[in-house]
Amino acid sequence: MSEMQKGTPQDQPRIRCEEIESLAVLYACDELDSGARAELDAHLAQCPACAAIVSREGRLHQAIASLEQPADSLDRSGLLLAQCRSELAEALDDRTVMANRSAWLSIFSPVAWWGALRHTLIYHPAMSMTVLVVAGFLAGVAGQRLRVVPPQAGSTRPAMTVSASPKVTEQQLQSAGSAHVAWVTPSGSRTPTVQVQLMSQTPMNIVGAPEDADVERALTFVLENGQRFDPDARLDSLDVLRTRAMDPDVRRSLCAAARLDRNAGVRMKAIEALQGFEQDPAVWQTLLDALQSDDNSGVRVEAINLLVNALQSNRGFGAPDAQTLDVLRDRQRNDSNHYVRLQSAAALRELGE
Repeated sequence: MSEMQKGTPQDQPRIRCEEIESLAVLYACDELDSGARAELDAHLAQCPACAAIVSREGRLHQAIASLEQPADSLDRSGLLLAQCRSELAEALDDRTVMANRSAWLSIFSPVAWWGALRHTLIYHPAMSMTVLVVAGFLAGVAGQRLRVVPPQAGSTRPAMTVSASPKVTEQQLQSAGSAHVAWVTPSGSRTPTVQVQLMSQTPMNIVGAPEDADVERALTFVLENGQRFDPDARLDSLDVLRTRAMDPDVRRSLCAAARLDRNAGVRMKAIEALQGFEQDPAVWQTLLDALQSDDNSGVRVEAINLLVNALQSNRGFGAPDAQTLDVLRDRQRNDSNHYVRLQSAAALRELGE
């Protein structure tokens, strides 16, 4: 065989037929760079068998993309992975803060105080008697200060306990260095309330219903100050504030967290809390911004899910605006997450594009 028939190494094709099966998937999903795609196009022009394989893969990809499935039935592994990575990074960053908070809480722990007091009382009988006398006196004074006001004649209002309830000031909020948020159920009641503990030189314990003005103010302050409070406190605040999303001020805080919070898990949960309020222009704009600009694929997944669900249930805007179409078209073509690209295409179909 002559040298011309053999050809030079530069003339040999760089793509072999046995590689086509794996390259066909990347080709159909538009995941090849321009150089590799050009080489594959040149090979397909000379090899009908490989061209048939790539064509078949392309048709399969189009068929999958055209399926109209509920958003929650698709794979959301990207969301879980993103959240795990974000939580690990935050756990490492905030380890010192959490340790300091735990030490602070231990100082005010009733269990720790009772342990020390019990040890003292056991070995000092005289001191024990003195403590009991003082405790009885203080209990009597407190009982007199808390009085029950009887209902007036002809009044249908029940008797109520009068006690001082100081309002939270801006100075008190600004002095807090850490916070703890939890749902608590008072003894003898079936209705849970919210407890917000603000740790500072003068610790505060705010207890009330989610709609209580002081509770809501403290929770929004915690959520909006991510540089000061740890992710757990912000996530717990979101658990409560999502029940108050009908309040425009609360929605503004949720939108700000969805855009600006440094923790991807908090941003995702803030977007979840906005579900059902997509008709609010500020919420719709927040979802578009998250879909277009957030560098975390899990956050973009949450945003596109709400957009698609709103369009499918007619909760979104009636006529598509230019920005919505531009963002969806861009994400359909360029998003690095395959799920986001598919859902962007589904959203465009809902809009008649």
